[in-house]
Amino acid sequence: MMKKTGILSILVVLIGISYMLYEFTPLIKRNAIEITIKSPDKYFSKNNDIKISVQDKNAGIRTVSIKIISMDTVIDLYEKEFSDRFTKRFDIDFRTNKIISEGNAKLLVQVTDYSKNNFMGGFEKVVEKDIIVDSKPPQLKLLSGIDRIKITGSALAVYYAEDPHLKDVYLAVSHDNVTDRFKAYDASELFNQNGVYLSFFTYRLSKNKDYSTNIYAVDEAGNKRVVHVPVYYSSPNLKESRIDIDDMFIQNKVIPIMKNENEPLKSTLLDDFLFVNNEIRKKNTKEIRKICSNSSANTFYWRGSFSQFFNSKVTATFADKRVYYYNDEPVDVKFHMGYDLASTKNAKVNAANNGKVIFEGYLGVYGNTLIIDHGFGLFSLYGHLQDFLVKANDTVSKNQYVAITDTSGLAGGDHLHFDILVDGYYVNPIEWWDRHWIKTHIASKIEEAKTRLSLID
Repeated sequence: MMKKTGILSILVVLIGISYMLYEFTPLIKRNAIEITIKSPDKYFSKNNDIKISVQDKNAGIRTVSIKIISMDTVIDLYEKEFSDRFTKRFDIDFRTNKIISEGNAKLLVQVTDYSKNNFMGGFEKVVEKDIIVDSKPPQLKLLSGIDRIKITGSALAVYYAEDPHLKDVYLAVSHDNVTDRFKAYDASELFNQNGVYLSFFTYRLSKNKDYSTNIYAVDEAGNKRVVHVPVYYSSPNLKESRIDIDDMFIQNKVIPIMKNENEPLKSTLLDDFLFVNNEIRKKNTKEIRKICSNSSANTFYWRGSFSQFFNSKVTATFADKRVYYYNDEPVDVKFHMGYDLASTKNAKVNAANNGKVIFEGYLGVYGNTLIIDHGFGLFSLYGHLQDFLVKANDTVSKNQYVAITDTSGLAGGDHLHFDILVDGYYVNPIEWWDRHWIKTHIASKIEEAKTRLSLID
């Protein structure tokens, strides 16, 4: 009996020791504190929020402390002590008003919990992160002056942006609660000065005509500078035309496009037409914008005014409002975003200006299509072609023959569909055929920007 009592006492002691080891020392129960720094990453700005998440799955959080060590100085940013023992997760989101020296620094996050481990002292976890303090927004100056644009036309902005940690710079046109973003092309070589950018842009057709144009420069720390671009704009004269379609047209033109796009036929021929004229057209427009976004040509390939298709007659102009009729009933409305130019059957097509071929292939409603990059985000598109006389990556000269016309795509007859695009957005080609317009709106803007640039210290 005494032996059994002794064994039982030993077991009780061992259980007690095991409990003490588990409950009050870190030997068995490990530190469960987790610290996640969501922001800042590498760069820190007092103009942006600090976002940190802390949690402890085993015990409640006791204290949270956030500091920055800069220039051998410890700066307290945030302190919190939790009176209850039940908070196991806490998200921190704040913006500091402390003055912190620019340059290299260290972010320090310290968390303790209500654990009984460490002999009732609880666990502690410290996370350190090297950061670069940068609270100064980039420099941003508009170099070109007030511009004038006809809606659906083209305009040019030249500007200077500088920051040691510059991340992004671009031009944006806001209208109808949407924003059209235009790439900033590095024009340092053109201006013999680093930090100079230019953007071609346009004003798309808008119901409200509430356009606002701004340039944005953002650095790695998230600091942003915005400069307004003053633009006077006027409305274009829009035409309206009637387009009659019938079953034969749908069978001969629409059905082949559906098959090329691997789309199942709809319940009626009219549904097939509406699908192609809307969904496939949207898909093609998106693809064209993607193709044009791949340009990295920070140079002007083109020289002087653009050439119109030789010996051609205009059969449709830019932004014509087309009302489609089927069985004498209106079924759809679209704006024609290019020029239709007709010549002889299977005529050779000349390049509108110097450039580089970036696409030659099939593009839905446009049929066989050629796209030429003219530099700095300016492109020309040639649609409804039969064959190509050049291939992708070829450099072409103004008036060089590049393709042959046909009726591919949604064309009702042999002609060339011609587009000019800035950064993937359709613009009115008639301006680019005009030598005087180019001199006034492009060449003079560049010279004006050079003069203003020379005055910047």
